[in-house]
Amino acid sequence: MTDPVRVHLRVTGTTPMPALMALLESIEAAGFDGAGILDSQMLARDTFVILGQAAARTRRLTLFPAVTNPFTRHASVLASAIQTVEEMAPGRVKFVIGTGYTSASTIGRQPATLAEMRACIGAVKALLAGQTVDWNGTPGRLAYASGRRIPVLMAASGPKAIEVASEVADGVLLLVGFNRALVEWALDHLERGARRAGRRVEELEIIWAVRMGTAATTSEARRAARPTAVHWGIRWDGQWLERAGIRTPKLQVPDAVWKVYPDLSHAHDWEEAIAATSFVPDEVVAELCDALGLVGTPEYCAERIGEMAKLGARNLYLMPFETFALPESEIRAFRDVIFPQLRAAGLR
Repeated sequence: MTDPVRVHLRVTGTTPMPALMALLESIEAAGFDGAGILDSQMLARDTFVILGQAAARTRRLTLFPAVTNPFTRHASVLASAIQTVEEMAPGRVKFVIGTGYTSASTIGRQPATLAEMRACIGAVKALLAGQTVDWNGTPGRLAYASGRRIPVLMAASGPKAIEVASEVADGVLLLVGFNRALVEWALDHLERGARRAGRRVEELEIIWAVRMGTAATTSEARRAARPTAVHWGIRWDGQWLERAGIRTPKLQVPDAVWKVYPDLSHAHDWEEAIAATSFVPDEVVAELCDALGLVGTPEYCAERIGEMAKLGARNLYLMPFETFALPESEIRAFRDVIFPQLRAAGLR
């Protein structure tokens, strides 16, 4: 049998705690392998509180912040928090850190620099290993470090960040899209960073972060995907279009896009965000969706996972489009259609 495809689901923490706990229990019951808890202090409830509660309410799920950052909490606080959660769920906790996109933008600051990422990852890894870290001349260690391994992964989407992740972290959460060209591009930069550090890519845990949304028809799914697709491909990262092999007409971004809070991809009012993207033709959105992730019927999404598994993408972190809605339809799609289809193909 080939290596199975492991599937983790994003939980945003934007609904009350009782609903979140019920959601996590349903994620485990549906057959998912793990859950990542959004860390964005102005949008969602506290990540580590949710992780602690999730550790007590689940038995099998791998749990991790998705993703935390090096500036809203000190590195020593981050190490303390994840070590505490790991005591409640030994062997099924990861630590995932990124530059802090909405954590930064919602409080009027810039995301962390790659130098800050290097420093924080190094400090957290050392503390979790029971080592002493120098804090401006004051040595300190985590008095209750368990010694059990907690993998430290770095989220990355740009070339420099991907290379830093493969140099200093135990693994990488890649948010680069989901087609052959993008996968090969990301793996090339992982190889470059690993080589500089005298490591091999095979030593790293690689998780592919995939935007996803299912519906009864492809057109419905693409309509729901509009805010994320346009944010990713048109507003935010022009270089991503070239890497994905997409050519688009010159588009003028209207003022309505800039007024969506906090941004298109995390909009509180999803219908408003969809309306704000009407300036992008349907055929362009279709191309963006195909490169972005899993957008379509459940059957189509299962086929796409199978195709990407052949390229080595066997560890997925699924990010449903809406930040302020529970991913109930996605859970049903995987439970009832996608997981059975993957099992039939020998991928579960």
